[in-house]
Amino acid sequence: MIGMVKERARAALNLRYWPIVGIELIAGALMGGVSGFSGSVSGNNSRMNELMENPQFRTIMLAILGITLAVSVVGILYTFLFGNVIKVGISGIRLKAYRKETFRIVELFSGLKQYKRIVGTMALYTLFVTLGFMCFIVPGIIVALGLFEVPYLLNEDPSLSGMDAIRRSWENMKGHKGELFGLAMSFFGWIMLTILTLGVLAIFYTGPYMALAEAGYYHELHHSVNAETFTADSFHE
Repeated sequence: MIGMVKERARAALNLRYWPIVGIELIAGALMGGVSGFSGSVSGNNSRMNELMENPQFRTIMLAILGITLAVSVVGILYTFLFGNVIKVGISGIRLKAYRKETFRIVELFSGLKQYKRIVGTMALYTLFVTLGFMCFIVPGIIVALGLFEVPYLLNEDPSLSGMDAIRRSWENMKGHKGELFGLAMSFFGWIMLTILTLGVLAIFYTGPYMALAEAGYYHELHHSVNAETFTADSFHE
């Protein structure tokens, strides 16, 4: 089944390559928002102490730290207040692309119609995943896999409340977290190639391919007429 999902994702990408790559680039830029920056000052400690005694240098350093903090806060707020809306919109577009249906760029902003519901739900989603990773890496991965469907559910069912979307995703993913993780791990080779190309391959192939495969997993799990029940044996097909 995993092989089928990847094959259909490749076919969908090849069918409308540039529109898919283009809209993924736009969505990525919109979801990224304002990124923070950081810097470091290295050198001899005594020299640094001398510099810190200089009032003008201290003022400059405090200004840099203040700007860095402000930009980071703006970036976080942007992600919560707008980036997550785009995440729900691109989820719907990826589903359409996988199904070889027509999509439009304006659909990236479809979540604005139900802004409060989406922002609130995605804030809870982010909180739960963050808490999971604060416990340790493995619990964080488990929570992220369990809530994988939330953006898709929010996009497909406008009547679904936020907590219902979270609960439904968790229930739906029972017995399937390992399968989804296996799908992600099947791209390990592509990820290594992406690293070797300094991320360029992620823009023009790996990223869109993995995104469509993820959407395809959701589609085959819930919507395909001929969908089979996913089991651990599916990875050996």
